[in-house]
Amino acid sequence: MRWTLPVFQTAKPDGATSSGQLLKFRRYSLLMAAVMFLFTLGLTLATTQIIDDYEADKHRAKVYDFLSSAEERMVTEVAKIHSAIYLAAASIQHSHDASSPALKQHFHLIANLILQNNPSVVSLDLAPAGRIWAVYPDQSHPGLGQDISGAPSIREASRLRRAIMGGPYPLYAGGTGLVLSQPIFVGQTQQESITPADGDRLWGFISAVMRFGDSKLLDGLDLLAGDSINYSLYCGNLIPKHLYNNTGNPVELGQSRAFLVNGLQCQLKAKSLEPVSHPLSFLFILVCGLITSTLIGLWTWQQGNAKYQLEQLVAQKTRALQDSELQFRELSERSLTGIFILVHGRFTYVNPRAADMIGYDVDELLALKDLSELVHYQDFLRIREWLNSPGEMVESTSLGPHLHSRIRCFAKSGQTKHLEFYCVTTEYKGEIAIFGSMLDVTTQVAAEKKITHQAYYDQLTGLPNRASFQQRLRQIISSGQSHRMALLFIDLDKFKTVNDSLGHDSGDHLLKLAASRLRRTLRSRDFVARAGGDEFAILLDQYDNKDQVELVAQRAIESFKEPFTLKDKNFYIGLSIGICLYPSDGVDAETLLKNADISMYLAKGNGGSGYKFFDESESHLFYSKLDLENELRKALSQGGLHLEFQPQNSLVSGDIVGTEALVRWYHPVKGRIPPVEFIPVAEESSLILDLDRYVLERGCRQLAQWHREGLDTRLAINISSAQLEKGDLLGLVRDCLGRHTIKAGRLELEITENSLIRNPAEAAATLQGLQELGVNIAIDDFGTGYSSFALLKDLPINKIKLDKTFIDAIETDAKDRKIINTIGELARSLQLQLIAEGVETETQVMRLLECGCYQGQGFLFSRPLAAADYRRLLMESQLII
Repeated sequence: MRWTLPVFQTAKPDGATSSGQLLKFRRYSLLMAAVMFLFTLGLTLATTQIIDDYEADKHRAKVYDFLSSAEERMVTEVAKIHSAIYLAAASIQHSHDASSPALKQHFHLIANLILQNNPSVVSLDLAPAGRIWAVYPDQSHPGLGQDISGAPSIREASRLRRAIMGGPYPLYAGGTGLVLSQPIFVGQTQQESITPADGDRLWGFISAVMRFGDSKLLDGLDLLAGDSINYSLYCGNLIPKHLYNNTGNPVELGQSRAFLVNGLQCQLKAKSLEPVSHPLSFLFILVCGLITSTLIGLWTWQQGNAKYQLEQLVAQKTRALQDSELQFRELSERSLTGIFILVHGRFTYVNPRAADMIGYDVDELLALKDLSELVHYQDFLRIREWLNSPGEMVESTSLGPHLHSRIRCFAKSGQTKHLEFYCVTTEYKGEIAIFGSMLDVTTQVAAEKKITHQAYYDQLTGLPNRASFQQRLRQIISSGQSHRMALLFIDLDKFKTVNDSLGHDSGDHLLKLAASRLRRTLRSRDFVARAGGDEFAILLDQYDNKDQVELVAQRAIESFKEPFTLKDKNFYIGLSIGICLYPSDGVDAETLLKNADISMYLAKGNGGSGYKFFDESESHLFYSKLDLENELRKALSQGGLHLEFQPQNSLVSGDIVGTEALVRWYHPVKGRIPPVEFIPVAEESSLILDLDRYVLERGCRQLAQWHREGLDTRLAINISSAQLEKGDLLGLVRDCLGRHTIKAGRLELEITENSLIRNPAEAAATLQGLQELGVNIAIDDFGTGYSSFALLKDLPINKIKLDKTFIDAIETDAKDRKIINTIGELARSLQLQLIAEGVETETQVMRLLECGCYQGQGFLFSRPLAAADYRRLLMESQLII
């Protein structure tokens, strides 16, 4: 038998089955690849969307931070400007007379300081009564004289009694701007306050103009926005107007922030210019997803894809956080604002700007062990108190409790820096930290102190001014600490004589010397101030008795008995002092000041160089005189005075040769008020100038009327010494002659010789001008002054008028007859006319004719007559000129 090895043959699979299994395997593989592809692609797309959302949120947060910072910058800048014009308004209140050149100079000085410290302001306007009166720096501004009282913001500022921002307005210099207007209220009493009280009146406005074309404020916002943010500013209360855009493409849609700035509605709109995603990112994602899915489907689809994706996401987040910190540092180090982070009282981050403000290097600040080494002790205690009890200091923000305060820091150079801190507490790297910003306001604080000093101190003498004195007085009264207090009001006797004769420079020097001398007579705790002009005020706090106050007054008067040397000449200046005591003479500042002022005037009325305590029984004399002055002012403005005319006659024939105009006052209640009562009141005030103009105007009008009626007469009018010294007498007479078409030779002006000796050269020039017009000049009350005969040869005059005192004694006193005879001979030799005043008897006429005086005026011929009666008398007489 033959053995054969068995042959084993491998069975081949069925063709259909093998193909099916492969297809199934391939389908399974493709299915798994497709599943992983879709899964990976979906995961990739989801991750990309998350990143896009994150980037979008980051851009929105960046825009939000910009809007917050921009709003804060605008509000802070406007607040600084508001503070400046608020203090300027307070300063202007104390010299608010718009007719005074000093007010405009004062305004220009203040405006210059404000412009230097506020680059956002391009100009300042001062508008008394709502009309632009002064503009700085463009003093020829086309808007001068413009009435701004109808502007909505001006009306709103007047209604609310506080500063209001208005605009936008087109500006004369081009561009568009906003205007911050501060109303100025003036009290009805001597008290002035920038905070208006009931009864105060609106004096006007001071306005700061900010132009957006060249505003330093917008430069700061542009730097903050950089190239990554496009923003637009809209302002306006009814229809907001587009004012500015940093890229030239106004923002219509985007994030916005609305806020009020001093009553003006403002809105910032901004959007990010950085792209959220790139156009090829989607295709890139698809390709990456396809490749990743294919690889995973081939050999790693069972691996944990989640771990890989998580690692990628963590890496991206880490890079984003690093980029965010890098961007913060880049932005912080380019910022104009100081930025810092404090942890446990030590700096952990300081940007270069903050280091420059404080005056140290960044490394030196980071090396400090504690903030107390840098900050003023009192300010450090305030910061520590805020950290210990923040809820009691300020309200909390969404970031945490915040502190906004000015802090004094010591620079390495030793200089004290004033910094404005804004701090919040927040969590930083797992610890509680203080995140803050700072601004250097050292210059602003110095300017504020300077403005405050100008507002409360006299720039000439260095003493506190009237406002400071009133503030000190009210503080002492309100504190209740002083049971006895004395107020001394002082006026320099004969100061006006020095000021007028030597000039204002010498007058100012005298005021400085007087202030220094007063200070030396007082105790260190006594308070002395310049009340204005040549007046000073002294406050004696806690005196023991009235004798002690009297001793202070006597010591002050005694110190002024030594002469003052001015321009190599000695001048003796006395003191008139009014004294009132607290609380017996008043319990409030206004009453004490008023009573001391009254006492001072009464002391001055007693001859000066003395003092007087307030006496209620004597104060009525002052008030009656003041009432008479006010009523005289009213009578002048309302035509309440009238003229009477006393004829001047020939002593030979008795014919009328002229007339003298005499002013009379018939009060509607008090009846006839003699000239001897109201003319001295006019002479002691500026009303004498108005009275001269009143008499000259009505006298010339009446003279013109008589001439038109064919009556030829000469009219004599008295002119005061004040008119000759201070008024434009030549211009006034020329104007009256021209308006009434009067022959100059028919007008005669009577001037007392005493008024000629104060400034003979100037008086001679004025009289010469009047004579060139053809006006006659008479010396009134001749023989009673200081110069007498010397005047006759030096001054251009036509007539001498003998004083009534000589005429009264001519009948019985041989000496007076000799004097009159001598004057008559001198008048004839100088070809001057001679007339006697106060002729009442025939005997006086005979004596005057014997002395060579041929004209007279007095009750012997006629009493002063009304215009109609004098006209009738003139028509019945033969006129001799």
